[in-house]
Amino acid sequence: MKKYVLVFLFLLAATIFALPEIVEKWMYASYYAKRIMIEIGLKTRFRYEEVYKWGADKMVLVHEPINVNWVRLGQSCYMGSGTTLKRSPMLILDLEDLAFKEILQGRDLKIEEINEGYEIHIHDTGEYRVLLSSDGFPKEIERNYMDTKSKLIYEEVKPLSADKNEVLKDYTLVDSGVEFPKELMDILSNFRFLIIREGISGLEIEGIYKNGQKVEVFIGNDLPKGGLQININGLKITIVADEKTLEEIKVILGQ
Repeated sequence: MKKYVLVFLFLLAATIFALPEIVEKWMYASYYAKRIMIEIGLKTRFRYEEVYKWGADKMVLVHEPINVNWVRLGQSCYMGSGTTLKRSPMLILDLEDLAFKEILQGRDLKIEEINEGYEIHIHDTGEYRVLLSSDGFPKEIERNYMDTKSKLIYEEVKPLSADKNEVLKDYTLVDSGVEFPKELMDILSNFRFLIIREGISGLEIEGIYKNGQKVEVFIGNDLPKGGLQININGLKITIVADEKTLEEIKVILGQ
């Protein structure tokens, strides 16, 4: 997952090339929705979420299988398990944002008008299939990548009239987040998806590595046994993954 400023890409697209009208409606739409995220690969996983979207800005409330909330405002991201959200050291992107990224980078794009909406295919290192309503709201987003199928299924999508301040009024955004060392950032940059949350003994990161394998990173004092145990500038870290993935991570760390 590469760090980049989504807002900048939105502006860049507007100045360099014209987007198809339905794609532009989708990107700049403001909506509220309930959605289900399903991932099918070596294992099957799901998440049940609510999402608020204001153009390039977004808030996602994950209800199952864990509770975590995250907000992206411009290039600033915040995350937490309650109403106090701390600054994330990494930009947080969901499957919809990854599709936007491919479109704005000029990937091969095919649009077909279907009953009550549009079907969009995006071709990059993976294959995207997007179903949109006629007014540009997402109905389904699917990605096939490295033998893993990820799908967002949207329910109850409706225009969002409430502004960000109204929705975020019950949340506290704290800018003093955790600064990760470069070595850890180098590892996390190879994740396709990750969730950062507070754990019992410190910080926990759970995500899907670029090879499709689940990786868990524990930062703190009372860490689980097993996995790869490392110490970076006094920061104790345990990385739990399959043997092959751990070997790839050791290469990144120069071990």
